[in-house]
Amino acid sequence: MADGELVGTLLLETTPDARFSKLELATAGGLLTLHPEATVLHGNVVTPGGVAHVALPWGANRVLLVLGTPSTAAVAARTLEDRVGVGEGHTVTGVSVDIELDVRPATFRVVRTAERRWRFLPAHGGVETRVSLDESGIPVLEAAAEWPLELEPPS
Repeated sequence: MADGELVGTLLLETTPDARFSKLELATAGGLLTLHPEATVLHGNVVTPGGVAHVALPWGANRVLLVLGTPSTAAVAARTLEDRVGVGEGHTVTGVSVDIELDVRPATFRVVRTAERRWRFLPAHGGVETRVSLDESGIPVLEAAAEWPLELEPPS
């Protein structure tokens, strides 16, 4: 959500060792599906203009970020936790996706600011993605809204 407006829905699947295995992203622009194989990230972008196939370089050390989403940043952080120490910054390669469903190879500057806090900045510019993880590696939302299902407790 951006300022209370729903901008897309994201399905993100991971392997048991917390690596990215499938992504589906639906926005006003269309639908994106991605899944990694050993050396290629495959998928499709479906828009009102048609279907475009995606095939980009991939590997175990690459990361995928839907810019601005804590869930994809959490998976990227879990992928990098053995390589990036607290207080360190590294440059990593991968794939970036934006809300317009633009999928491109990317280089990210990654900084691990604390044991479970990370920052990802695309080298080509764009949205910086920050994420804080709980002890299980799940993203902690900074300003999560609480919407009770009932306005008053039952009598």
